[in-house]
Amino acid sequence: MSLARLITAVLLCLVLSQARAGEEIMAEFTDSAPRGGQRTPEVLAHVPLKAVVAEFLDPMDTGLGKSLGYLIWRETLTAISDQAGAGVIMAKAPPGERLVDLLKRDYHLAAERIARNQRSRMVLWGVIEPEGDSVLIEPYLSIRDEGGDSALRLTLSGKSRSGRSEWGGGAGTDRLGATVARTRFNFAPTTIKRTELFRRLLITKSAVDIRQHPQADATVIQRVPGEQVLQAVDMQDDWFELALDGGERGYVHAGSFGRLRLPPREVVAQLRGVNLRKGPGTDHAVVRKGDLIGTFPVLDMRYRHGKGLWYRIDIGAEKTWIAGWLVRPRFSIPAVHFLAGLYRYYGNRAKDGVAAFEDFIASTGPHENNVVLASAHQLLGACRLLSNDPAWKGYEDFSRAISYTPYDPDAYLLRSVAAFGGGRTKAALDDLEKALSLDMEYPPARQLTLAAASLAQAGHVTPLSILTGLMSESRRTDELLGRYGIAPE
Repeated sequence: MSLARLITAVLLCLVLSQARAGEEIMAEFTDSAPRGGQRTPEVLAHVPLKAVVAEFLDPMDTGLGKSLGYLIWRETLTAISDQAGAGVIMAKAPPGERLVDLLKRDYHLAAERIARNQRSRMVLWGVIEPEGDSVLIEPYLSIRDEGGDSALRLTLSGKSRSGRSEWGGGAGTDRLGATVARTRFNFAPTTIKRTELFRRLLITKSAVDIRQHPQADATVIQRVPGEQVLQAVDMQDDWFELALDGGERGYVHAGSFGRLRLPPREVVAQLRGVNLRKGPGTDHAVVRKGDLIGTFPVLDMRYRHGKGLWYRIDIGAEKTWIAGWLVRPRFSIPAVHFLAGLYRYYGNRAKDGVAAFEDFIASTGPHENNVVLASAHQLLGACRLLSNDPAWKGYEDFSRAISYTPYDPDAYLLRSVAAFGGGRTKAALDDLEKALSLDMEYPPARQLTLAAASLAQAGHVTPLSILTGLMSESRRTDELLGRYGIAPE
């Protein structure tokens, strides 16, 4: 089957991710010419921010590729469950088809094309292989480039707030900006025990049918009402395998979004003097007040209108409830945290983006790709500045990015913009010069230098030129223009 035909043969499951509502849509792309000569319509077109999670390649045909795709899809939905206007698409191969046979060497192209056809900003995919009782996972992520713009742009504008510059993501006059230019990320392979990957709790939102076998037409052996906890012990393709009372096994489909919640396996806390409660909400009694530091297994999860999201956690001697906004979920692979951070960035939720990228960095191993780590620190720095964290914190993040990729001019341009925002004019110009020395013809470096020189010109006084201190550096900026042959177009 050709790549073009594969793209039209993909089944898409889409869920609109919100805290209190979800919808699952199946849309079949035909395996030949589109019906009636029309291309299959975009799925859930009214969702402004979407990502695709594609079924992972499974060279040994174990079914793990489909299982992992569904698991990551559900974890991503959990990670962004409080973000309105965000959705996640699960793209899987047609029934009876082996994805590895369909795709050959063009998997990444197929995944990116699916995202483009569905107007999804991001796409996550990868390869999975069994290794004894463990599995090896190699994840990849791409950002759909729209006309050469990934929209990961940090901009310092001339508006001021309490004497500080204002940060944004757009372009315009009287602005200084730089871009996180990378659009493809190859994450380090992760090896994890199969039981650790798939053993987790599921929470029924409403009544769920448990079937005898992992098939839609299999006998229903039990109907579980809402607000119950189920124990998943494994996955078979796109079905969770459940451990039932009496040692029996049952199966529930992983796509049952409207009826099934997937809490994280663990949450991480660094809390002092926090209230631990008897139930999910501030209307429940405090059973203990104290410190909560470490990683804790999740035993239950509830969302209550007006009370928010709550987790029941195991803290050793007792089980207690903690507010979801006080802890951070820990997902199966670091790439889920990175993807969640992108959702937060694009959705103008910079404070949440800080948490997501910090969680990604904390969950990476010693062999993580330097390019990925550099990008994570750049995005973390951008989120810090956009959330009005102190400018020096963002500057440190950009410095860390440079330590991973000192050959990248974009890394210096981003730190230069952060330095301008913090009033570190000389350091900002040093970074500009370093970027130009790495590639004197690089357009973003030349454009940022020209913008800085324009702000430094005598008689061209603007809020930004005052805030950045460029009015006193006209000689330095003129030297940069002359040395690298930069002139207005």
